[in-house]
Amino acid sequence: MRVSILLLSSVVSAVISGCATAPPQSYPAKPEARLAVYARTKACCDDPSSFSYLPLPERGFADAVVNVSSPAFEFHSGLSPFAAFELPKVSTPYRMRVKSFFSPAHDDGASIFYPIVALLDDTFIVLRMSGLENLRLEPALATAGGETGLAVTMPVDPATDSARYLIVFTPAAMLGAAPGRREGDLLTPASLAWLERHGDAAVPASPYGRLRITIAPEQPVAGAVRTP
Repeated sequence: MRVSILLLSSVVSAVISGCATAPPQSYPAKPEARLAVYARTKACCDDPSSFSYLPLPERGFADAVVNVSSPAFEFHSGLSPFAAFELPKVSTPYRMRVKSFFSPAHDDGASIFYPIVALLDDTFIVLRMSGLENLRLEPALATAGGETGLAVTMPVDPATDSARYLIVFTPAAMLGAAPGRREGDLLTPASLAWLERHGDAAVPASPYGRLRITIAPEQPVAGAVRTP
């Protein structure tokens, strides 16, 4: 099920009601101000081998903020601030969920960093990548401190997967800075179709946001037969 406009509208209402308990932001509150800062941003590096990668835990979660101090890179889909991580050094399969939280709504409405996830090998070549169409609305959990956001999940099996690094960024097209189409563009046809369908009706995109990356062991299939 794709993120529907109606569902996103209900999320905005939830964000407004929870605004008082939301943590402070390390970037401008108004979407227009964020885009103005983004317009002055320059690329930090020539290629992903120059990125600083933060280690992820073998199990549990890590929080990150993409803000005005974060590096930016000229991805195939355009310039975007990003967060970069080193995947855990484990031998068993796990699932990795990347969740981006909605920014609290002010007078001019809520916004969100639409996360694209790229997995790279140890030579910094992209192995797998998500698209906007992979994002799922994840409501706040029924626990204290739960927050609503957009999430994407990827399975990783170290036995067959050579992924070593994780990069989270957002397409420049979401920020009104779409580049010309190029070979190898990271905006998939499905993502481009998503943009055409949603247009200005979707929750406004932000170049900055708060992320949570969760690592959980892959659960064995129920009823699987063990062999000696």
